[in-house]
Amino acid sequence: MKHLFNFIALLAIIIISSNIAYSQSYFANGNARAIGGSCYQLTGASNWQLGSVWYADKLDLSEDFDLEFELNFGNNDGGADGIVFVLQTVGNRAIGLQGGGIGFEGFSPSLGIEFDSWNNTSLGDLSSDHIAVFKNGSVDHTSSNAITSPVSALTTSGNIEDGQNHLVRITWDASTQQLEVWFDCYKRQSTYIDIVNTIFNGEKQVFWGFTSATGGANNTHIACLRDDILLQDTFAICKGDKTLLNAKESFDNSYSWTPTNFLDNPTIRTPECSSEIPYTYYVEYKDRCNNTVKDTVHIDIDQPFTIDEGQDTLLCDGRAYAFDLRGSYDSILWNNGLNVERISWFTEGFYKLRVWRGVCFDDDSFNILTDVSPAISISGDSIFCEDGSTEITTLVTPTSASFIWQDGSTSDMRTFDETTPLSVEATNACGTADEKYYVREIILPALDLGIDSTLCEGDTIWLEGPIQPNLQYAWSLGETQQTIAVTEPGEYSLIISEADLCFDYDSVSFDGVSFPVIGLLSDVLLCKNEEITLTVDAQYGEVIWDNSLRGEQYVLKNREGTLKVKAVNQCGADSTELNVSLIDCYCRVWLPNAITVNRDGLNEALRPTLDCPKLRTYSLEVYNRWGERLWQSRDSDAQWDATYKGRDVQQGVYFWIARWSGVQNGIVERFTDRGVLHVIR
Repeated sequence: MKHLFNFIALLAIIIISSNIAYSQSYFANGNARAIGGSCYQLTGASNWQLGSVWYADKLDLSEDFDLEFELNFGNNDGGADGIVFVLQTVGNRAIGLQGGGIGFEGFSPSLGIEFDSWNNTSLGDLSSDHIAVFKNGSVDHTSSNAITSPVSALTTSGNIEDGQNHLVRITWDASTQQLEVWFDCYKRQSTYIDIVNTIFNGEKQVFWGFTSATGGANNTHIACLRDDILLQDTFAICKGDKTLLNAKESFDNSYSWTPTNFLDNPTIRTPECSSEIPYTYYVEYKDRCNNTVKDTVHIDIDQPFTIDEGQDTLLCDGRAYAFDLRGSYDSILWNNGLNVERISWFTEGFYKLRVWRGVCFDDDSFNILTDVSPAISISGDSIFCEDGSTEITTLVTPTSASFIWQDGSTSDMRTFDETTPLSVEATNACGTADEKYYVREIILPALDLGIDSTLCEGDTIWLEGPIQPNLQYAWSLGETQQTIAVTEPGEYSLIISEADLCFDYDSVSFDGVSFPVIGLLSDVLLCKNEEITLTVDAQYGEVIWDNSLRGEQYVLKNREGTLKVKAVNQCGADSTELNVSLIDCYCRVWLPNAITVNRDGLNEALRPTLDCPKLRTYSLEVYNRWGERLWQSRDSDAQWDATYKGRDVQQGVYFWIARWSGVQNGIVERFTDRGVLHVIR
């Protein structure tokens, strides 16, 4: 879309740029400095100074030029060294060497027109102040770099170090390749030379300006120039506009322009021309040397046009708004100062441009808006436990985008308490985006490990957790599988969970129970009327006697035959049987009254003879006649060998005492007996 707007701001940029160009038409280097009035002091009146001044724009040697300026060589006759007009390709910051080379030395390729105020006899100088043309940084008249021979600067061979400004004119005819130099209105040098090819190797665009230097002698060297030193001979007018024509400075400020058509004043230096057709004007005036000059000025007419290049545009996702105006216009100026024909804009803003065809121009403007395609970010817990809820937040960027949930909601924060598939769609001018999300309620299966029970020794009980996808198991003993084997009594617990978020717990205990083991029971010898209580440890179960009596104990009395014993519990049963013999019981002990200790193996020791099937206790003691106890034993199988403390006792009479108890006639009775023992050796 084309926009009409006030281009004052853009014109201000152009004017400011032009002012900058005028203020920087020349670049001073070294000791050179601006001293006002378009004048530059190249060196001061000091030894060994060096300065250069270069015009900002290049000269086109394929075109004619006519340069007019003033040079001042100081007021010290006998000072040094002079000024050189220089064409070079180094740049507008270049500077040469001090001394007799006049600052020109050091430039190659180059062309120099020297205005020399010092006689260097070694360089073939004239004794008078002189002018010569050189190339490649040399001022040696005897070298191959001398293009012309030196001539006096003044026709009178007089002194130019007179403190006065001297008018210098240098012209170049590109078609005839003639270079001419005037000094104070007199032509002093003229030569024909193919400057482009013989000096600059085909390069037509060159920098131009002045160099100066002092050595062991000095002078103040000044060059006075004008910003309009290069005057155009052709002016272009956009049809319907006006322009100022221009001529060089005249001797008496009197000008005559012919024809006078379309001119506001044909008698001034810069008349305003409003022609709408191509035209040729002639201007006649007296130059600064009082010579009548007639210049030709051509008027070209350019046609107005309309530009409509820019459109209000939305740029999405960093894309560019590209312009390619190559070949469409002679020049382009954007409102940011760029004059490029091909450019891409990325940033938001109001843009303006001015384009020219010839001197005609038109303006255009457009707005650029920038945005990005929608992006959706859904955050929040996607899972939650049974009977809980989750809060889901939606962030949609950029702010230009609107969004809607699958159920029509436009809230950016929502709460869900059941499993729900979600989707959000966002839209702006750059496009549409959609994002899917899923919130799930975790419902754990029922967990029940059963009731507490018993575990028989050697048995295995399998505990199983519920089965459900994504379920994790954590048993109390560290197992993580769904089923475990229990082989030991104790408490077992299980935690089931999903996503380390939802948990359930249960436990069960098992009491360990061993299988009942009775083992072997010894047969019983039972005396008549004797009462014996049999006991079996019931820790492994219930004891059953003769398949009828239950209890840990069973009383035997006057019974004989086989007795069956069984132990039972929830894990099983064990049984055995024993024989009961019923006899008449007596309890008697006999001891001899003499022993013969003669090592014949017969009757050599005191030993008891027992007739007591149910002997309970027994002791035997032996004393000498002085009542000293020589031996004792509680073992009914022990015997005294007629020794005391390891030595044989003497032959003689000894005494014994026997004490015992046992069952007799069904009753436990105690007995004591004494006797005399003869030891015979």
